[in-house]
Amino acid sequence: MNSCTKCHSSFQITTQEEKYYITNDLPAPTQCPECRLIRRLQERNARKLYYRKCDLSGKTILSMYHQDQPFPVYDQALWWQDSWNELDYGMDFDFNKTFFEQFKTLKNRVPHFSVFVVGGTLENSDFTNCTGYLKNCYLISESDYDEDCLYSNRIYHSKKLIDCTNCYNSEWCYECIDCQNVYDLKWSQECENCHSSAFLKNCIGCRNCIACINQRHKEFMIFNKQYSPEEYKKASLDLSLYNAEQIEKFFTSQPQKAVQGEHNENVIGDHVYNSKNSTECFDCKDLEDCLYCAKTAVSVKNCIDYTAWGFKAELVYQSAACGDNIYDCKFCVTCTTNLSNAEYCSLCSSSNHIFGCVGLKKKKFCILNKEYSEQNFYKLREKIIAHMKKTGEWGQFFPIDICSFGYNETLAMDHFPITKEEALAKGYKWSDYEMPTQKTSNDITDKIILCEITKKPFKLTTQELDFYQKMNIPYPNKRPDQRHADRMSKRSAYRLKMAPCSSCKREIIQSINQTPLEKPLCNECYLKLVY
Repeated sequence: MNSCTKCHSSFQITTQEEKYYITNDLPAPTQCPECRLIRRLQERNARKLYYRKCDLSGKTILSMYHQDQPFPVYDQALWWQDSWNELDYGMDFDFNKTFFEQFKTLKNRVPHFSVFVVGGTLENSDFTNCTGYLKNCYLISESDYDEDCLYSNRIYHSKKLIDCTNCYNSEWCYECIDCQNVYDLKWSQECENCHSSAFLKNCIGCRNCIACINQRHKEFMIFNKQYSPEEYKKASLDLSLYNAEQIEKFFTSQPQKAVQGEHNENVIGDHVYNSKNSTECFDCKDLEDCLYCAKTAVSVKNCIDYTAWGFKAELVYQSAACGDNIYDCKFCVTCTTNLSNAEYCSLCSSSNHIFGCVGLKKKKFCILNKEYSEQNFYKLREKIIAHMKKTGEWGQFFPIDICSFGYNETLAMDHFPITKEEALAKGYKWSDYEMPTQKTSNDITDKIILCEITKKPFKLTTQELDFYQKMNIPYPNKRPDQRHADRMSKRSAYRLKMAPCSSCKREIIQSINQTPLEKPLCNECYLKLVY
């Protein structure tokens, strides 16, 4: 057993990991899988946007980096142009200094792109990040192929969604979590092919239902009880009569799946789908032979400690916010598109055989943004690795002082929420930076609402006002950030435990929820229950 240098918990190194470390001449990690995950999650700020100056054009832009960052920031469209040369920032390696010290110097010199989006695919959707192919969207993140969506994250191929998380192929939804192929659904979670309903959980193929759980292909039901169409119509006229606490209490009393996932073979994780031979993975699809991955999808193979993105990723290790046809990348962050044989790199794309580089595009055989011949590249790389072994840096992820974001700006806050005091005590950064007041859009109304939790005011857009009226739902009484935090608290944590199935009593893997499951079921017992 190994002892984590961060939290001091014990953890094991698997046979698959040992083989990878030996093959790649890497030391075993010194931190446990959870601490490594938390550190990687801090490399992705998907939701916090600030006004700042573009350091190339001088114009005011929206950026995931606030004005006080030590490095220059370019508007993303200008960053991808050829008007600047990333090799101009190249450095010789100094063997009298540590690698991380020199990488930090380089990182603070090289321009960063303002937001992480697919350029040229956003129509009237400027206030978004980690997105592509959007139309008329506002403050959504980690999302693609959406239209008329607001205040949501991880939504795909959807229209008319507000305050939704992890939803696919859906329309006209409000406050929905982990749903797919749903229509006219409100305040629901873990549902599929449902419509014209509210307050559902773990339902498939249901319509005209309220406050139901574990139902399949049902209609005119309330609290899992059958109503006549006339009785249901009368009972469903005013949804405000249904108390959220009462509904949650009812849901908690019912049997529920211990973990979410389908079409898997030899998989341990939660919200993992269409995968095989993968362990301790979360919010993933289409994995094969992976360990400790989160928020990755579409042909992800032989990856360890890999967080956020995917889309044809193979042999990726200790990396975050990277994807789109990447191969053999280690210790990389925010890298994209046709990247291979990259180590300790950031903001690089369409490059190969690079080490310790920032912002490279279509380059090869570079170290600290300086180009070498193939032979000299490999010679210097070996010397640097030997140097890093002496300094104890080789095999370690970037130290927190190189991270560009405060803990509370990142995905880490979504999945492992802590206070400022706790974050600082753990050695993490924290951002107190407030976005300056500035007129954002002609679509912002004059209606001001005071958040019932934070006591901070917020306004509504005309787009969402129309939505609330058409959906016959009241205005929100919490700020968008608070609503997002509330949704995330309803999802299971990126943690697993062993617990007995409440039916067959067999020991099973169970996700850890903020509200513990009173009656967790293994997959076999759950299927017997619902079918």
